[in-house]
Amino acid sequence: MTKVYLFTAAIFGVVGIIIWFVFLRPANEQTDLGTIRTKTFRPAGTYTQYQPGAERGFRTPTEIPIAEVYVFEILLNRQDEPVTYSLNTTASERFSVGQRVRVKYIERSLGPFWRRIYVLDMEPA
Repeated sequence: MTKVYLFTAAIFGVVGIIIWFVFLRPANEQTDLGTIRTKTFRPAGTYTQYQPGAERGFRTPTEIPIAEVYVFEILLNRQDEPVTYSLNTTASERFSVGQRVRVKYIERSLGPFWRRIYVLDMEPA
C-alpha cells in the first residue's frame, strides 16, 4: 500500500511542477505593434455561481454581474494568430478597427502542446 501512496504523491508532484511551469513561473513582459481587426460589443450579463457539495443547507445561487465590454481582436506583427483583449466601453472609445496599437503581453506555453498569449495592456501606437 505504501508504494501506491508514493506513486500517487509522485504523480501529484509532477502535475504541480507542470502547473507552476505553465501558469506561475515569472515570464517576461513583451511589447509588439499590431492592428485592430475587429471590435465587438459584448452586452452586460450575469453569471450564476452555484454552491458545491451535498451540505449546501439553505444557500441559494449567487448572481454575479458582468459589465459590458468591447472585445478587440488584434493581429500582432510577430504572431501568426490574432489575440483578443477586452476593455470597458469608456476606455474602448479611443480605439477603432484598423488602428495601429502597441500591445503589452505575456506568452505562456507548454512546449509544442499548448500556447496562450495574455494581453496586459493596449495603447495607441
